[in-house]
Amino acid sequence: MSSFLGRKDLSRGVRNNNPGNLVITSDNWTGKVLKSQNTDGRFEQFKEVKFGIRAMIIDIIGDIGKGKNTVRKLISEYAPSFENDTNKYVSVVSSALGVNPDSVIKEVDFLFLLKISRAIITHENGKDGSLIVDSDILDAIDIINRKEVNGVVINSKNKLKYNIIIIPLFLFFYTVLTVAL
Repeated sequence: MSSFLGRKDLSRGVRNNNPGNLVITSDNWTGKVLKSQNTDGRFEQFKEVKFGIRAMIIDIIGDIGKGKNTVRKLISEYAPSFENDTNKYVSVVSSALGVNPDSVIKEVDFLFLLKISRAIITHENGKDGSLIVDSDILDAIDIINRKEVNGVVINSKNKLKYNIIIIPLFLFFYTVLTVAL
């Protein structure tokens, strides 16, 4: 369990367990701190960081389904220019994803979700974004519990999770066998 709730020494997004800095809405997000108990007043707060990341991911997927299907359109909606350097933000996210900012997002899979989450979290929170580790993002992806949002199919199967176990085991047995022979 990762929670930074209330830590005044951290960036607003991290201390709210809301590293995507989602503003307060009437959405009934899983793990959301009730509005009556929210001490921020402007941004959502979550009981654990994985719930804040999950909400961010679902919000992003929902925007893609509403036609914000390029990085430029998506980030312009997510981080409007009246409060952000949207062009810089678009550049950062496009670079992290390795895509042209105007290319259509065709696949929302595990790797896309991990990369876009990491880029947004780092951009929104500066150095404090590094406190949100990849396992926090993976936990959020694991609890999405949806196959689609606004018509966008989500393939959140973590193919890398098993490779972390299989590859070292393979290398171990390969080493044992080559030494024994």
